[in-house]
Formats: sequence, structure tokens, C-alpha cells
Amino acid sequence: MLQNIRDKTQGTLAKIILALIVIPFAAFGIDAFFTGGVPEVARVNGEAVTEPELAQNIELERRRLLAQMQDSVDAALLDEARLKGPVLESLIDRTLLRQVAERSGFRVGEAMLNQLIIDNESFHENGVFSQARFQGILASNGMSPAQFKDLMREDIMISQVTNGLEVSEFATDVELGNVARLTQQTLDVQYFSVPVEGAGAGVEVPADRIAAYFEENKSEFLTEETLQVEYLELKLADLFQPVAEAEVRAEYERRVASFEGADERHAAHIMFSSLPDEEAQARLVALRERALAGEDFATLARENSEDAGSAASGGDLGFSSGDAFPAEFETALESLAPGEVSAPVKSKSGWHLVKLLELRQQTAPPFEEMRAGIETELQRRAAEPVFVERSDRLADLTFNSDDLAEASSALGLERKLSPEFGRRGGEGMFADARVIAAAFGEDVLANRQNSERIELDDEHVVVLRLKEHKSARQQELAEVEARIRDLLRESMVREEVRTRAEQLLAELDAGRSIEQIATAAGYEVKVIEHYGRDAPGVPAELGEALFRTPRAADGSGRGTVVTASGDALVYRFDNFRDGALESLPAEQREMLGNLLQRSRAREVQAHYQQRLRESSSVELL
Repeated sequence: MLQNIRDKTQGTLAKIILALIVIPFAAFGIDAFFTGGVPEVARVNGEAVTEPELAQNIELERRRLLAQMQDSVDAALLDEARLKGPVLESLIDRTLLRQVAERSGFRVGEAMLNQLIIDNESFHENGVFSQARFQGILASNGMSPAQFKDLMREDIMISQVTNGLEVSEFATDVELGNVARLTQQTLDVQYFSVPVEGAGAGVEVPADRIAAYFEENKSEFLTEETLQVEYLELKLADLFQPVAEAEVRAEYERRVASFEGADERHAAHIMFSSLPDEEAQARLVALRERALAGEDFATLARENSEDAGSAASGGDLGFSSGDAFPAEFETALESLAPGEVSAPVKSKSGWHLVKLLELRQQTAPPFEEMRAGIETELQRRAAEPVFVERSDRLADLTFNSDDLAEASSALGLERKLSPEFGRRGGEGMFADARVIAAAFGEDVLANRQNSERIELDDEHVVVLRLKEHKSARQQELAEVEARIRDLLRESMVREEVRTRAEQLLAELDAGRSIEQIATAAGYEVKVIEHYGRDAPGVPAELGEALFRTPRAADGSGRGTVVTASGDALVYRFDNFRDGALESLPAEQREMLGNLLQRSRAREVQAHYQQRLRESSSVELL
């Protein structure tokens, strides 16, 4: 069970860590985020959704879009005003689902959260979990481990509700049969291509047609709006200072010392949390005797343990470096040799039998192997508070300032000049959608003010100021005449090819075979039998057209289609066959069922969310 939950929450955990590491909390302060007295944007069944929560989630969505679309993202999609509504709706939906989980009694155990944290590579150093790195990442964002676990716990609880909806849905044989009938359809097709290459000899575009096209489409012929900005940038790496050899060696010795006694222990347990103390102890003593007599501990855990998070996996809790589990549990675990089972142990979670499955001893790498990493880490550690302080000063000094001079002088930052770039972006950082959005935004372009501090990542910030703006200009006909001529000529040639294909199709309608027509015209016929939907082997446009073409009573059809390259295809098909569920291999039937189940589950979840919203009190403030 723990592994299943781990698999399902990897994306969730990564998302939470992304929020912790890269989202700035300076606007409100992390204390405000976790305490009262902050502005509210909505109330959900009496529970507040706060302005800091909304701001955090808007930034998270902005970064998600950037990671997903990368260079292709439209800067307009990152605008806060555009994101605010959908993000607030999502926050309300999440709050409702969490409330359902709480009312349903869903719980997430401390051991499970600890194991998920230990397994996450964001908190690893040299391939193993680092308590210092974990606490450092949280501390740098003003967050405690308890607060971080609360965020994790909420996401897992919500996933328990939504996963339950998915599991409850199934596809009937009739539904599967209908889907198979459509998705597994096949036909036999013959086709040939009338190529655009070599066509259009002698096609000339009249000058009056070029002029007419220009007059009718002047809005297409504008120069690109561009601007140039002056900017200040601050990078964490620029603040790195040399580190003394003695410091590097001292840090190495500290890390070596941390390896001593930091062996990892692979634990399993059987837990009772609902029984009175005496009954829980008695049952665990009996189970321990059975385990010592040779019965499989994992089987005993699956059949008896009340820890739903680990029972299904035989009580397996994963590895601990000594701090993943409650202190009493860790003490018992450390006293065991591999394969041994403890006496009953009491913790705040309940009563346990603890088994040590494996002892994994840690060995420190040699100094030279760790030197470069330690040096960089020490440089980073020293530079981070300086970077945060200077980043805040940069934001303060450029706010409401008439130029970048004061900030440049105070912080020793060079005033740099960008190349010209347009709304589609330029090179380097000027291809970043956030920079484009800020440069062409109201503050910089319309009001001639400094931009807000732009966080390109957690180690790089910039502030922009407009240097020069060039509005889009209507081009003259002479500037675009050649471009229009090429455009119109291409259109005329494509139309000539399409017309030729229609003429050849008419011959097919007149009774000649497709082979006769193609041979006479000098084209080659291609034949594919049992062609199915979305199968490779034919141009995409033909694949789509085949199953949309009207069919005669005998299952045959014919037509033409033009490809993106301009080639025109003449085709005919026959032997159209519906798919049949029983003809599919078992693996394909299972896959089809899973696809249909997920589709149905999405519909059910959307309906459930709507009903939940309608039956709840949601107030927008």
C-alpha cells in the first residue's frame, strides 16, 4: 500500500517541493500564510481561503505552465489577472475535497509521510537523504517540517477521495463492444498522389491581383512591434566567494562524522491502533511467537496489522536513518539484528511489533571525490542570505524609482541594454515569457516605470526599464510585393493540383479502375489492406479522411484530400469492417477497458465536484 501511495503521490510531492523551493513568500511572509489575520478571498463552508494562498498558487500555476510549454508559452497566459479566476476555483475545489476527506475519516500516518520525505531526491546529498538539506530547504522558506507535512498530508488525503471515485467506475461489456466496434474498424485502401512538386509551370500572378490582395489584407503586413530595455540582473553564482581549504576539510569531516551511526535500517511492523493497551499487547505477543516459530512476518502483517498504509505490502515501511519513525520505534529498531522481531512497542500511533529486514551501512566517500561539491555548497550557503538581502534591496530600490541608476550604484550592478525584441521574444532571457510579459506590460511600456522584480528561477532575478519602443508600422506594397506574389502563386498551384485530382476522381466515378487512371497519368498506386484508425502507413490527412468518407451499401467509398505539403491524394476503399471486442487479445481488451474506465472516472469526478459545490456554502469575498 505504501508503494502504491508513493507512486500516486510522486507528482504531488514534487509539486509541493516546487512550491517550497521556488515560490517567494516575501509578499506576505510565511507566518501570515499559516496564521490568521490575513486578507481572505473566499470562504468555503466557513473555512477561509486567504490571499497568500491564492498568490502562492497563482505563482505555482505560472511556473507549471512555463515548465510544460517552455519556449512555446504565450506570455498572455502568465498574466495574473488571467490566472486568478481559474486558480481560485481550483483552490475552492481542493478545499471542498479536503473537507470531504476529513469528514470521511481519511488519515495519513506519520511513518508514511516520513518515508515519502526520505525517498524524495530533492532532499538527498550524495544519493542519500540529508536531514540537514531537508531542514535547510524548509528553513530558507520559513517553514517547519510540521508545516511541510501538513501540505503533503492534504494532497494525499485529496488523492484518496479522487482515487476512490476512479476505482468505483467500471466499463460494461456493451460499452467496451461499442468502443471496440469504432476504434478497431478496418478497410482496404488504394490511393495515388498528384504531387505539387513540378506543378504550376507557367503560372504567373497578375500585378493587379497582388495589389488587390495587399489592399484587402493590409493588417497582415505590419512591421513587428519591438522594444529595447535597460535592465539589472542579480545571480546567485555571481556572489560566490573563494572558500578556504580548511573550511572545505572541516565540512568534509563533519559529513564523515554524520556517516558514523547513520546506517539505514529497513523496517517492517504490525500495528494495532484501535485496541485497548492490554489486548493490543497480548495479540502482538501471540503474533511475535508465531513469527519466531517460522511463520512469514509479511503474511502476518497483511492479515492483522491495522496500518492500512503498510499492511498490504507486508508491513514494509522502507528505510530509516534513525529519525523517520517515532523515538520509541527507532530505539526498538536499533536494538535488532537483521531478521529479528521486537517485543511490543508503544508509540503515539499505537502498539507495534518491529522487524528489522535489512541493515544498510553507510561509508563516506574520499575527500577528493567530495571536494568540488562541498566547495560549491559552502559558496552557495554563504551567498544565499546575501542574494536574498540584495534581491529584496533591488526590489525596494527600483520600486517607484524614475530609473535604475540608484539601484545600480547601491548594489554594484551593471546597467545592461537588451537587444531589440518583439512580443514573440528574443534570445536568452528575452525569450522567457515572464520577461516578455513584463516588458510589454502596463508598468513598463505604458507607464514607463520599472518592472517588478522578475524571478527567472530561485537563483536569478531581473528588473527592467524601457529604453526604446518602436510601434508596428504599416508596410508599403513595394516592401511586401515579392512575398505576396509567392503566397498567391503557391495558392494557385495548389488549386491547380486539387482540380487535377478532382478530374481524375471523376474518371473513377465514370467506371475506370484506379490502376488504369493512375497508370495513364504516370502515377503509382499504393495498396494497404486492413488499414485501421490512426494506424501508420498513410499520410495523416488520408487516414482521417478515410473514416469520414460516406460509404456505399457495399462498404466502399472514394474521394480526394489535400495534404499539408500541397499534394492531392485520390483514393478508394472497400471491405469496410467494424471492429469486434472478442477479436482483441486479452491485453488490448484490458487496456481498452482501462481507457474507458478513466474516461468515465473523469466524468464522474467532474459531476461529483459540481454536486459538491452546489451542496456547499461558497462565498467569494
